[in-house]
Amino acid sequence: MKVKIVILDSKNPYTNISREYSYFENLQSDEIIFLLWQNEPCVVMGRNQNIYNELDLTYIDQQKILPVRRFTGGGSVYHDLGNLNFTFISNQKNKDINTWINIILKALKKEGIEAEKKGRNDLLSNGKKVSGMAWLEDEEKFLIHGTLMVNLDLKKLSKCLTPDISKFIGKGIKSIKSRVVNLKELNPFITVSGLRSSLIEAFKEEYPYAKLSKHTEIPDEIAIYEMLKSQEWIFGKREKAQMQRILKVEGKPLSLDIYIDNGIIDNVDVYTDSLDLKKVEKIRANLIGKEYKSLNIDDIIKSIWA
Repeated sequence: MKVKIVILDSKNPYTNISREYSYFENLQSDEIIFLLWQNEPCVVMGRNQNIYNELDLTYIDQQKILPVRRFTGGGSVYHDLGNLNFTFISNQKNKDINTWINIILKALKKEGIEAEKKGRNDLLSNGKKVSGMAWLEDEEKFLIHGTLMVNLDLKKLSKCLTPDISKFIGKGIKSIKSRVVNLKELNPFITVSGLRSSLIEAFKEEYPYAKLSKHTEIPDEIAIYEMLKSQEWIFGKREKAQMQRILKVEGKPLSLDIYIDNGIIDNVDVYTDSLDLKKVEKIRANLIGKEYKSLNIDDIIKSIWA
């Protein structure tokens, strides 16, 4: 098995996400890859989020903060150079999420910070979020990535994001800043470079034969970079939907923009924070090409999320 650690030297989010996805797409069957990377100020949306509902576009334009859409699901996150990102990539056979999360927790402990996994995709310290994760998979490969907020600009984080308030109904609405914490507040001496070293050390304790490698250009990463920067990828289709449905799944809003031609559904845009991309694709597969009036969309959604 080949295990490698790659520190991406770019700070451009479109470059980094294109490289990350290229590693995933071109993974060799016996590889495990651990990426560490940082982005200049940007807001990174989940694959199926509606940019108009999630981001304050006027503010991010004024602040020269880049809008980015990633390949994984989940919610929007603000990145700057006070944030450190990590990615684990392997084939399905070598996938070991618990070990990988323990590597992150062990690295934080080396920095004097106790943390724990909470729910499916968050790491908390003293009840506040220090990291969020999302994943991508196909039949052969698996990718999970996340953020570590070392000294993130929390004021910009809260101003960039305009989450749908209906997500928080019944849970008590707190400001974003009150639900997250920088690692610097927990240990004033922590640095991004020091945490990066602790992550590499913790990873090598689990995989002693891991090699530190330099990034070498992958043939398709330039094409992916161009797609990630495109207006169509970032903003999605701008034409008015002929039908919109808003439902609740897992306590969160799910919005469908349904396009109909001669009574037949010819496209569906799904907007959701759900991390389960397979279910999103199932929605589209169950609706596209079908006669709109003959479908009970609520029942279809419920059966997929059952």
